[in-house]
Amino acid sequence: MALVHELSWSVSRSGLLADCARSYYNNYYLGWLGWERGAPVERKKAYRLKKLHSMATWAGDSLHVALADWFAERQQGREAPGPDWVRDRALERLRQGYRESRDRADEWDRRPSKLTRLSEHYYGEDSVDEATGEAARYGKRFVERIEKGVACFFEEPALARCRDTDPATWLACEELGTIELFGTKVYAIPDFALKDDGAVWIYDWKTGRPRERDRFQLSLYALYAEQVWGVDPTDVVAVDVYLTTGELSEMRFDRAELEATLARVEESMARMRELHFDADAGVGDAARFPMLEKGDPACGRCNFRELCGR
Repeated sequence: MALVHELSWSVSRSGLLADCARSYYNNYYLGWLGWERGAPVERKKAYRLKKLHSMATWAGDSLHVALADWFAERQQGREAPGPDWVRDRALERLRQGYRESRDRADEWDRRPSKLTRLSEHYYGEDSVDEATGEAARYGKRFVERIEKGVACFFEEPALARCRDTDPATWLACEELGTIELFGTKVYAIPDFALKDDGAVWIYDWKTGRPRERDRFQLSLYALYAEQVWGVDPTDVVAVDVYLTTGELSEMRFDRAELEATLARVEESMARMRELHFDADAGVGDAARFPMLEKGDPACGRCNFRELCGR
């Protein structure tokens, strides 16, 4: 069945539009259909750039994948692997992605969805240029993040509920799910959720710094729990776990905050609808999605900086 361009909503999509409308356009509109052989050059370029990873996001993804694999081992009835198993699995993925990015650039250009390419390599940043000697220090930073994250997961007493409960109580583990709000499909991917002591617990693994939208994301997950698992969202206990620092932020949401979350989602959807067009029919008008001012530090971290001449 052919893919059809549609408007959907997620916390990450909403955040990208709030951060930079042009990056949002490149990601969700210009890059659409860029995987097709006969696509215009600009669409192919945007699609490839969308597939870039930074070392930070690749390291975070590697830890997420290794933890999901740990839960899968337990769910399949096998003995729970130890921390060395998780660490080695995450580090091997990190290093494999680095090698793939460094050595298979030409192949990635033809198969961007199948191979790893780091933005640091693509844009020729010195931080990953082994000839400078800086790469060893740069890479060590992300190895240490993974090691700290694994130690937090296995040693933090407050995470015993995640490590020790019967898999029969688990509700989700890195599973893409959808609900509907205001007539629009909403995507959510809870990192881990279970039912314990009459409450639903939702955990979100974080490998970066705390952000304002972290709480907003978890309040959305409480609404997701209401639709998908049929629980009172005010009974949901949500926990942000900042794995690299060992900080845990446990929260509940009253009706007033959940109503505020719904209002924020509705407002975000309204802005998206104003900008939305059928990307199956063409690339639209990029001018409706303004770029950030020149010199904005966010541009230096954006996958699409090449398209914007930044």
